Amino acid sequence: MNRAYFIQLYPNQKQAELLDKHFGCARWVYNKMIEINQKKYHRTGKSLSGYDMQSYLPKLKKQYPWLAEVNSQSLQIVCHNLADAYGRFLKKQSGYPKFKRQNGQGSFSSINDSALLDKHIKLPKLKLIRYRGGDCPQGQIKRFIVSKSAGKYYASVIIETLEKEPPLDAPNKVLGIDLGIKDIIITSVGDIYSPSKLTKRYQVKLRAAQKALSRCQKTSKRRAVARLNVAKIHRKIGDSRKDFNHKLSRILVNEAENQSFAVENLNVKGMMANHKLAKSIADAGWYQFLTFLNYKAAAVGKPVLEVGRFFPSSKTCSACGIVKESLKLSEREWVCGSCGISHQRDINAALNIALEAARNAVHGNDVIPSVLR
Repeated sequence: MNRAYFIQLYPNQKQAELLDKHFGCARWVYNKMIEINQKKYHRTGKSLSGYDMQSYLPKLKKQYPWLAEVNSQSLQIVCHNLADAYGRFLKKQSGYPKFKRQNGQGSFSSINDSALLDKHIKLPKLKLIRYRGGDCPQGQIKRFIVSKSAGKYYASVIIETLEKEPPLDAPNKVLGIDLGIKDIIITSVGDIYSPSKLTKRYQVKLRAAQKALSRCQKTSKRRAVARLNVAKIHRKIGDSRKDFNHKLSRILVNEAENQSFAVENLNVKGMMANHKLAKSIADAGWYQFLTFLNYKAAAVGKPVLEVGRFFPSSKTCSACGIVKESLKLSEREWVCGSCGISHQRDINAALNIALEAARNAVHGNDVIPSVLR
């Protein structure tokens, strides 16, 4: 099983300059290979493979000697990554590869002649770079991916561990999870977790930084500083959201009574078309939370079951199964016209998600009460 160990790097001035050269050369080679591939396709109707692109590198180094200042292995990996991008495009799994623009960010990979030591990371042509991180998983290191964001340097170490994911058991108890905006997580047992609303918290500071950026002249030094200030605020918001989702998913997974989870397969992209709710939906970070919940639950053998996005979880009575004809977004509570039970909208939705997931998983139409806590 592969795991990623994420660390922050603290290079000295010379190492930072060389890291920036690696980012720039990797971006330049990526764009150059797209250009060469386009010319090749228009001339012959065929595209280049990763090895074909790699064969162009010695010619480019003779023409552009500054490419030799960086690790050649990193440039070879760029070629194979671009070939994979073309492969996904031909399979209609993603869009056509785009040219990368120079925006103060970037990444490159390294495999050979790299090592992770106690307090330093060793990379080709960079020697030892000091780093800080948490507990490192034990196993064989497969790849180093170095990146830069908002003036900070990071490395993601891909490690192949000896651990194997435990088999997923059939769900005996299912915890339904309803995702919301006012309350980010509502469970079928009535637990409610409020969102951090990070964008709103930093809104005044972000607005001031963006206004200062808009006043700067393009290509000026002040504009570069202003861009970095905006990027730092966005990075702070992103890091805080990631920390919140990590802790929240860990709380749910660590509870012994939660043997499996049920969530809705939401169309987040379609929901973002609502301009009144788009900002709050983006700030909630639903996709990130579900990603963390999935891999953490899989690591301990707890399945995450999905319910179709068209299932009327909010309008269905969890007691008798009758579906209400219409339910406005402003209606937070409603009474079933058939059985007369009063429902809190979000908790009722979480209950229905748990019941529907259990029906789809193993129990058929006859759901036993033990699937809910």
